[in-house]
Amino acid sequence: MERKKVIIVALLVVLCVVTLVYAAFSATLNVNGTINATGTFAVTFSGNGTCTATTTVGADTPTGTATASAGTTTATMSVSLYTPGDVVRCTIPVKNTGKLAAKYSTSTVSNSLTGTSSPIAVTVSSSNGTSAIAANGTANILVDVKYNYTGTTQPTSTSATFTITSTYVQAI
Repeated sequence: MERKKVIIVALLVVLCVVTLVYAAFSATLNVNGTINATGTFAVTFSGNGTCTATTTVGADTPTGTATASAGTTTATMSVSLYTPGDVVRCTIPVKNTGKLAAKYSTSTVSNSLTGTSSPIAVTVSSSNGTSAIAANGTANILVDVKYNYTGTTQPTSTSATFTITSTYVQAI
């Protein structure tokens, strides 16, 4: 019986020692710090665009110009279309001058010319689709202006001047 008592006491002592050792090596570690994230985000037009025109009917060739000052986000376009099917495509260069990758999001055309009563349809896209433009990288905004009129009488004007504002977002 005495032997059992000694074993029980020894086990209790070992249990207390193990508990004390565990408590000595267990602690709460608090880490405090500050994280600073810096970077610049800037995608802008890098100059005037170039325009090419195609016609499917008629002798008059459509014309177009795209003007954009370097460092701005808005381009001004002027087009003259003559017959249904005429298309002017303007390619306007953009540059990512920031330190973060960016991707094309959307473009806004002033005084929307794509209404059902307008003979002019405008579509805007990016030459690299939704792929990111790396820091210091370049791409192009593509603007297609088409004479979409299907009526029986010629409209009084198929010339237009409008602005395009392109928006880029951070590529994640």
